[in-house]
Parts: sequence; C-alpha cells; structure tokens
Amino acid sequence: MIMDIKDTRLRRLYEYWLQHKGGRRFPSRRDIDPVEIRYVLGWVMLIDALRDPVRFRVRLHGTGMAAEAHYDLTGKFIDELPHPEYREYAIGQCKRLIASGEPLLVHHNRMLDLRSRNYEALWLPFSEDDCTVTTLLCALIYDSEQPQRSESMRHASPIRVLLGSP
Repeated sequence: MIMDIKDTRLRRLYEYWLQHKGGRRFPSRRDIDPVEIRYVLGWVMLIDALRDPVRFRVRLHGTGMAAEAHYDLTGKFIDELPHPEYREYAIGQCKRLIASGEPLLVHHNRMLDLRSRNYEALWLPFSEDDCTVTTLLCALIYDSEQPQRSESMRHASPIRVLLGSP
C-alpha cells in the first residue's frame, strides 16, 4: 500500500502508524503523539467509533480540513455532516474501516465551493484492546493543482485503490 500513497505526508503518517503498531494488530490511540505528526496535524480527523448504536464522533477536526470544508466537526458526529452525499460516503468509509481493520487509501473528490476537489486520504484504525477498532484517524490532503470538474466520485477499498461510482 505504501507505494500507492502519493503525498509524502501521508506516506510518513502510514510509516508512523506501522512503527507504533509493531507486532500488534493495531496501535492504540495513546500511541499518537501530536508533536510527532505535526507535519499533517491540520489535515487529520480523529474519530471515536461508538457502538450500540454504531456512530462516529469527531474528537478532532484539523484546522486545514475545517477551513477547506467551511465547518468544524470537532465534538460532532459524522452523521451531522451538512452534505448528504458526503455524509453517507464518510459513514460508509468509517464502517468499512471498523469492519475490516485494514488501513484504507482513498483517491476521491468532493464538491467544495461549487467545484470538484480531488484529494488523497489515508484512513487508519486504532484499538485499545488490539481486537476492536475504537478510533479512526483520517488524514486528507487536497490536490494542490487547480480543481477540476468530474462526473463521478471515486472511492477505495482496503489495500488497493478502486475507482468507480459510490
């Protein structure tokens, strides 16, 4: 998967996750030191995976992500995202990650300011007991090139990148 990661910050973050995972299935959220990931911290969402019912609460919505989206989800639930199409997509990604327990690399686009913006995102699972995914980390980096319109949204599955309609 690391060879498929285009953004160097995301590649560093994936290596950081692998290093802290060690011989375990997942690293713990306590393994994350914000100082060690400051190069990407503004583009990170830290999400608590709640059960009974399954919901996803945003513990941290990075300032860069919040500025691009024009809203801050810190302390809110993913199902409170203001755009229905992106809300369903994000909930699906969260559910996929807690079910598989495998990191996800996503090449996708979304509408921001009436333009389609391409981005690369890395979704990483964390666990407090090394069995159940309890925390999700999503680092999302928008392409620096001029945003382009596209006809379809793209999404990914574990290990490899898939392109297609949601």
